Amino acid sequence: MIKKTPAEYVNPYIGTIGHLLTATRPVAALPHSPVQIFPTVAPGMQDYFLSDRIVSFPLCTISVMFADKNAADMAAAVSHFDISAVKSHPYSYSVYLEDSDIDVSGSTTMHGCVYRVTNAAKIFIRSEGTVCTAENGKLLLEKKEGKNSPRRSWTVIAVPGTVECSYVDGCITVTDPGDEFEIAAAVSYVSAEKAKEIFALELEGKTYETVAAESKAVWEDLLGRVKVRGGSEEFKTTYYTALYRSFGKMYDYSEYGSYYSGYDNTVHEGSFYTVDQLWDSFRSMHPLQLLLEPENHKKMLDSYVDMYRQSGAMPSFPSENGDRPVMIGFHAASLFADGLAKGIDTDYTAAYEGMYRNATEITMLPWVADKPANELDRCYYEKGFFPSLEIGQEEWVKDAHDFERRQCLAVTLEHAYDDWCAAQVAKHLGKDDDYAMFMKRSKNYANIYNRELGFMAPKNAAGNWIEGYDPMRGGGQGGRAYFAECNAYTFNFSVWHDIDGLAELMGGHDRVCDRLDELFTTPAPGKYGFLDQFPDSTGLMGMFCMGNEPSFHIPYFYNYCGKPWMTQRRLRTIIELWFTNSPLGICGDDDSGAMSSWLAFSALGIYPVCPGKSEYALTSPMFDEIELTVPGGTFVIRAEGAGDGLRYIKSAKLNGQDYNKAFLTHADLTAGGELVLEMSDRPNKAWGLDK
Repeated sequence: MIKKTPAEYVNPYIGTIGHLLTATRPVAALPHSPVQIFPTVAPGMQDYFLSDRIVSFPLCTISVMFADKNAADMAAAVSHFDISAVKSHPYSYSVYLEDSDIDVSGSTTMHGCVYRVTNAAKIFIRSEGTVCTAENGKLLLEKKEGKNSPRRSWTVIAVPGTVECSYVDGCITVTDPGDEFEIAAAVSYVSAEKAKEIFALELEGKTYETVAAESKAVWEDLLGRVKVRGGSEEFKTTYYTALYRSFGKMYDYSEYGSYYSGYDNTVHEGSFYTVDQLWDSFRSMHPLQLLLEPENHKKMLDSYVDMYRQSGAMPSFPSENGDRPVMIGFHAASLFADGLAKGIDTDYTAAYEGMYRNATEITMLPWVADKPANELDRCYYEKGFFPSLEIGQEEWVKDAHDFERRQCLAVTLEHAYDDWCAAQVAKHLGKDDDYAMFMKRSKNYANIYNRELGFMAPKNAAGNWIEGYDPMRGGGQGGRAYFAECNAYTFNFSVWHDIDGLAELMGGHDRVCDRLDELFTTPAPGKYGFLDQFPDSTGLMGMFCMGNEPSFHIPYFYNYCGKPWMTQRRLRTIIELWFTNSPLGICGDDDSGAMSSWLAFSALGIYPVCPGKSEYALTSPMFDEIELTVPGGTFVIRAEGAGDGLRYIKSAKLNGQDYNKAFLTHADLTAGGELVLEMSDRPNKAWGLDK
């Protein structure tokens, strides 16, 4: 069906120039592996495509550089390179270092990496904070990981040539390695013996070519679970690159039967995934992984339960060393509600304990880690909204973050959704009183909708609207007095769990469509000033900002309000405008694959608007044919002409039967079957209206 294999289409340099904030990195790594290869470029250069110097390369948890005979240290090994001399793939990275006339190629295993190097006379291995010993022709480096954690790593390195375990300038120097050589390393967070075991299992006796071929095979299997026909070769590159980036996190720290957990600083038996940007990833990245690799997604849910058991709190933004105080919401509730709705088995009883504690005992303040609930939270519990300060009023709550502020409207909206998710799990467990409580709280969004103003608006603790509130520019930097990085135009639609209820507030489903049109056509009042205040709101189309996660679901709302052809129109325009095979081909921060996962779903013509519900909104795909590998076999979407630009669905058949719904269930999708879409260049306003 395709001219190249899926992995061969991937271009890791897409998005390596940031539109405003963070660019992507051209990473070679196995899916979910924390061991990655990418060029460490000159300090301060965030746009990888524009960099012209390479400082070093990752060697598991440390750094390595290759140099000619004249280089005295790592600083002298820094080399210029030409981007045209780079070959970047998910499974390998190669570059020509022109100052030293050295060729470097690298690839990875799950816990290790290997480099093949030509023309280098010296190897420099950064060794600050490590203890180095030599044994049986290999180096063993022990390193403390993290300033406030006892977590350690042990790295086994097989190097050619003469090794001097010298700590001069924090560097181990290897001389005379040969005209062409390979250097390999494996890492463990469990023990030195485990590092040696991993090296023997993953790298012993293998060449760079062998490791790269094995890595490529893993990517072909995973990316090959989505096969496409039709559409341009350029967009296939864009698509498969997005799909590849959707499977970076969570990281799998399992080490052949055991793992070290930074949540209780103990070695355990079993498997363990951690490191997750959950505010970003719950929306589409986790649902995509659930669909295409349900076996791994179960392990991730199990790992969230383990993190709760080991630390006493269900994490919101987990890292290697424990939860991080980042962003807003307790969106682990979303993961478990979605897993429950889509048939993933895990310990929902233990998960619910963690969710319930988060929802009833821990403060909802943004960027605050595991602090007790306070007067602001009690206002949410009792009055149904997170309260705001008056404009100009000084903060008095000691746990509030000085810069991130209260974000009171975003907190109310996203916790109302989390409460809805908790309600679904409570219902499954037969906790009827909890279900009723959480369902009542899931309606809290209604308490902050100002019908007269037509926007979500802040209230003080007494329940009075804040005077002088500006829905477009209010809230200071990033709108943080009220919102998380976007303004009221975006967060007006942050009610994906109860769109009918939102429609009632706005005056009906037709009025929701009108408000969506206003969102896409209301211009920013001077983009320079607007983006200075809202730098995360890139990819602007009117007030709609494709470049940030709170916008992901919005174009699909037309499906719920009687105008699915407008979803088809908006989505095709968004994708063609903002997602391209280019260093500028991602219109906002990818946030470890979150943005890419939106495209990986949307280009297929399906999207999980509300994780926790077993349905996908339908729109026109970007390809003529899509074949998905699902538990029931294959599900095929046929849409002849879509790849050539036809954007409207004229009619549909599901498994041979006429289909007039703008939605598809998870059960339909995963059972296998066929959805045939008849495409047109003009909208059919009668299709997709059945409920």
